[in-house]
Amino acid sequence: MKIINFAACPLVHTSTDFRLSSREEFLLHEMSGFEDLHNKEYGTVNVSKNSALLESYGMDRVKNFMVNFTKDFVKNILKIKQEFYLTQSWATKNAKGARHHEHIHPNTLLSCVYYVQADSGELTISTDRNGLFPNFDFNFELEEFNNFNSKSWTFQVKTGDMVLFPGHLNHSSTPNESDNDRIAIGANFFTRGMFGSYENTDLIEIR
Repeated sequence: MKIINFAACPLVHTSTDFRLSSREEFLLHEMSGFEDLHNKEYGTVNVSKNSALLESYGMDRVKNFMVNFTKDFVKNILKIKQEFYLTQSWATKNAKGARHHEHIHPNTLLSCVYYVQADSGELTISTDRNGLFPNFDFNFELEEFNNFNSKSWTFQVKTGDMVLFPGHLNHSSTPNESDNDRIAIGANFFTRGMFGSYENTDLIEIR
């Protein structure tokens, strides 16, 4: 597992041997209800109408894999005690030449992406300002790019890869150059529990 400290935000990229079974792949396509989103610049991006994909019949194993991966990261890397839970999940499909436009995930703390099928492409995570001086946007002349001064970070992705990142960060993909569709399952996570303390007068409960 590779964890990148990007703008004080942890980006996780790891290769896994997890693969969908033939039955799960069938269910993915049957339950997704892919809908074409046409864009003049990027071509057609297919996004599932089903925004609770991992709650669908027969997707329990995939759901547990993505949820447990995220919860393990929160507990063992971030060292946060409060619960992080799955809010929504969906699938995307890029045909040859198509890419996913830059966007963020509002109302989300962490986003997890599992690449069901990826023979080509990169995922770029970006921010408007680097984390070194977030209140100033100097156009520094850099000797080299690193995770402290960069405004973007790019991952080469392949089948079985998992990427985890804060939902407020911009992210986009490069065009799919393969004849095979690039298919990914996305999942968003939020938190709940008790935060703060009575003594500090900052106690709040999120259910």
